[in-house]
Amino acid sequence: MLKGAENTQRADERHIVKISLHLGQNESYTSDGDREKALEREVAACRKGDWEAKARLVNTFMPLLTSLARKRTSEVADINRYIDAGKEGLLSAAKHYKESGHTKFQIFALRYIEDAMSNADRHGIFSRILAFFGRS
Repeated sequence: MLKGAENTQRADERHIVKISLHLGQNESYTSDGDREKALEREVAACRKGDWEAKARLVNTFMPLLTSLARKRTSEVADINRYIDAGKEGLLSAAKHYKESGHTKFQIFALRYIEDAMSNADRHGIFSRILAFFGRS
């Protein structure tokens, strides 16, 4: 293999991030459909402002948030910052999610979570305000 092609291949490998959508399971369900319905009920409760539902939703997604944060850095303080940003992204996704049956919430929320984690490197208040309104 040529040196240039080898460097290109390494650069391409750095941009590929495989993400498992296996979430923490606090309860046992008889089928994936039951699990999805329960998750949609939690999301609906979050939209209504139920703080306990928000805490349960964050707890359910914590394995994913932790995994995504650890893929970005190995520093504990940065991991915690990314997890906090991911929580904000998750709750923002819950606020914007429309139950249409076409997209699972896990897939829908992933974009919000990753965007929030990417914006975590921006420390200014103005950039956080823009990110909150989806204009970053």
